[in-house]
Amino acid sequence: MAGMSTEQLAAFVRQIFPRLDQLSYYDLLGVPSGSDQATVRTAFYRLAGDLHPDRYHTLADHDLKEQLEMIYSRVCEGYRVLTTPEKRAAYERALNQGKKRLTATDRESHAPQNPEDSLRHPEAKKFFRMGMICLGRKDWKGAIMNFNFARTFEPTATLIAQKLAEAQAALGKPGGAGGTPHKTP
Repeated sequence: MAGMSTEQLAAFVRQIFPRLDQLSYYDLLGVPSGSDQATVRTAFYRLAGDLHPDRYHTLADHDLKEQLEMIYSRVCEGYRVLTTPEKRAAYERALNQGKKRLTATDRESHAPQNPEDSLRHPEAKKFFRMGMICLGRKDWKGAIMNFNFARTFEPTATLIAQKLAEAQAALGKPGGAGGTPHKTP
């Protein structure tokens, strides 16, 4: 979906938006139920990079922008639920009862909702998010570059070090030496 034209975006929104309340978080993120957190995270960052409303702020179609924002919001909601063990367990129970979403009360939590929430410096968060998007796209060199930038702002952050090591390991695998040119989402 990267670099979708306005027509492609409109087609995607027309396909998903009418069924939004009928889709499980798994369906929306495009992952099988029971997927591990890494799979969910990768799917989320790929979708977030493609669907982020800031990418389409110049769209003239107000309804399309509003629907895109609602889809993006639901994708974020699904990510937060499926990557938080307590919320995911509650969601699995809700799915068994035929519910596709958790209620707002069930989704609220005092724990960090996104991995980067544990980071304090805003620039570290920004570069960490860009690194995660690169990981999702298998752009190992871009991921390494962004995680290194994030590390300059928070050199002792374990999360950044773990993701940097993950990207470096992927780059070192046979067939992993490629990597697409870095693109800012």
